[in-house]
Amino acid sequence: MRGNKAYVTTFKSAGKLQVLLLESGRIESSIPVGSGACYPMLSADKKYVYVCNQFSNTVSEIDLASRKVVRTTRVLREPKGAVFSKDGKYMFVTNFLPAQRADVDVVAACVSVIEMKSFKKVRDIQIANGSNAVNGICITPDGKYVYVSHNLGRFAVPTSQLQQGWMNTSAFSVIDVAKQTYLGSVLVDEPEKGAAGVWSIACNEARLFITHSGTHEVSVIDHPAMRKKFEAYANKENLSYDLHFLYGLRKRIQLEGNGPRLLLLKGNTLLIPTYFADILNVVDLDNLGVKAVDMNPGREETKENSGEKYFNDATNCFQGWQSCTGCHPGEGRADGMNWDLMNDGVGNSKNCKSMLYSHVTAPSMISGIRETAEWAVRAGFKFIQFFEVKEEHAVCVDAYLKALRPLPSPLLVNGELSEKAKEGRKVFDKLQCGECHSGPYYTDQKMHRIGDNIEFEKGWDTPTLIEVWRTAPYLFNGRAATMQEVFEVQKHGIDKKVSKKEIEALTEYVNSL
Repeated sequence: MRGNKAYVTTFKSAGKLQVLLLESGRIESSIPVGSGACYPMLSADKKYVYVCNQFSNTVSEIDLASRKVVRTTRVLREPKGAVFSKDGKYMFVTNFLPAQRADVDVVAACVSVIEMKSFKKVRDIQIANGSNAVNGICITPDGKYVYVSHNLGRFAVPTSQLQQGWMNTSAFSVIDVAKQTYLGSVLVDEPEKGAAGVWSIACNEARLFITHSGTHEVSVIDHPAMRKKFEAYANKENLSYDLHFLYGLRKRIQLEGNGPRLLLLKGNTLLIPTYFADILNVVDLDNLGVKAVDMNPGREETKENSGEKYFNDATNCFQGWQSCTGCHPGEGRADGMNWDLMNDGVGNSKNCKSMLYSHVTAPSMISGIRETAEWAVRAGFKFIQFFEVKEEHAVCVDAYLKALRPLPSPLLVNGELSEKAKEGRKVFDKLQCGECHSGPYYTDQKMHRIGDNIEFEKGWDTPTLIEVWRTAPYLFNGRAATMQEVFEVQKHGIDKKVSKKEIEALTEYVNSL
């Protein structure tokens, strides 16, 4: 906000920064930015607004005088939040998901650093191994550290480890601002009580606050004591395995409603709305008392609304360690990692799949081990979260997943294929890619023995190509970080001589679907 104006982003493919007049509610100006526009930030001199374009993988600088984008820079993958260094020389930007292949020992999201004078990315800071779904970011009042909150996937061990509370954990990572380096990650879970779905993070000199959208809580941490203990911790690489670190330093406060995500720290008050209940929690920081205000009395949920709520709820999971969104963040999509699931035997890690169109492109799972998505939903609750889901709740989750719709690719031009993508469609036909990727969902819904080391007699399920631009890495074990690598390095489906130009065009076409 600035004076009587608010700066609001529209999130869909035609991302815009809108200048809203508060008194009248009128939109004074609508400025095109990028796909998935979010998290507008005013510069210190209030001359510029900066916007993260989640699906364009860019950050835009908008001149408020001219109402135009004057500079844009690329980061890694799905920027969702940012903070300025105290001296204003740098911007630290979260990347929601890892941007790399998944068949390696370290798979992690990064924080990108933008040098403000040139407005160029100068560094990517990789945080803890397994980090994904990076939702929150803040900077300490003294400007020494940046904190980012995120999920921490233990992809290197079989999911049977969930019985020990060790499949998905919740954490915040600490970055040294001056050195622009990752220092360590602090777990927000406890040995017998998970804190699934960490979302927003904020701090003042006295306290650090983190919302837990899956367990419907907020953590209130003694900030000076935490910093002192963190700085004295000898082997910070071990921190991401230390479930006792916050003992005596943190209180978990149960909130009213379901799904606390965003929070606003205003003086001595925390304002926390709940995403699935329309309830505003007002937390008095003097006594940590909670006052709940129903913002939408008589609210009625559709089956789809209820299904999304159950999909994100971790309270029924064994010790509250995770929800479905733990592996399928970002509206039921994918986390960018491989997982060794129990449903098809131990020792064959496979890439996490998006839930988009899961119910109309059977079989389910890359290995096709589930005949239908309906059975996969129920098996997921039983074998991943370790509880028997009520059938009426499972039906709602089915309804939610069936209601998911693809976002238009950021590569489209006014909703249509670019000229390069049109050439790529010709290459797609030349290589007969449509033999497997056919029909309205670009899949024949069959199993194929593609590549080496096939663990299953029938091979691998053919994935849909719709919204594939959003679901990297690729192939059954995530060994291709980009779609271009699928064709250029892995030679997937390439049985004819094609030029580099043709591969680039093919990549553009597939990433436009």
